[in-house]
Amino acid sequence: MKMLDRAKIYRTALRLGAVAYSSGMLGEALLGWKLDPRVTLLSELAARDREHRRLFQVLDLGAGSLFVTAGMTQRKNGPKRLGTWLEVFGAATIGDALSPLDFPISHEHLRPGHAQKQWTPSISHTMHYVTTTVAGVAAAGICLEHWKIQRSGQDSDSLAARILRTCAGPAVGVLLLSETLTVVFPKLLPGVVQRVQTLAFSALCLDLASLDGAKPRN
Repeated sequence: MKMLDRAKIYRTALRLGAVAYSSGMLGEALLGWKLDPRVTLLSELAARDREHRRLFQVLDLGAGSLFVTAGMTQRKNGPKRLGTWLEVFGAATIGDALSPLDFPISHEHLRPGHAQKQWTPSISHTMHYVTTTVAGVAAAGICLEHWKIQRSGQDSDSLAARILRTCAGPAVGVLLLSETLTVVFPKLLPGVVQRVQTLAFSALCLDLASLDGAKPRN
């Protein structure tokens, strides 16, 4: 495969993966927000007891596969660490889709056996926490690589664009940490924070694709 073809595959896969990764929000809107988006995490939409869970699983499977594809092509045609982080993030996103939660964890009244106060989580439910943690670490790695790459961006970039790109990676990193904090304290609206973080991360990945092949500053 020619280097140019690899670059095209990388940019296309990364862009499509970014769009697919955030499209779950559009899906829940079209379905009429069955669960309160202010407190509900996106992964809860694919919980085992959800009527439309297959839709959100397919979106995650598609996004994960595209990120893995981007990582594989980037590893052979660019920074190896970026390729590795993209592959890990994609694999973890696929893992999220294949290990759904037993119930929407932000809604305790939906927990199986809630009336009896007894419940043993399935292996899938437990594994979801593992894959989500791995995805979060990989996303932070991708943000770091974006920050490093943007420092050698194009001379044609305006000052505002350079400032925005410089702040993008750290800002998404802060949102990732904030998301963890809001899960511990639900009153901080974890659903809202996660959706903002997801959109910001998707935008960062789109920018990452546009930076590929950019002429470095002199």
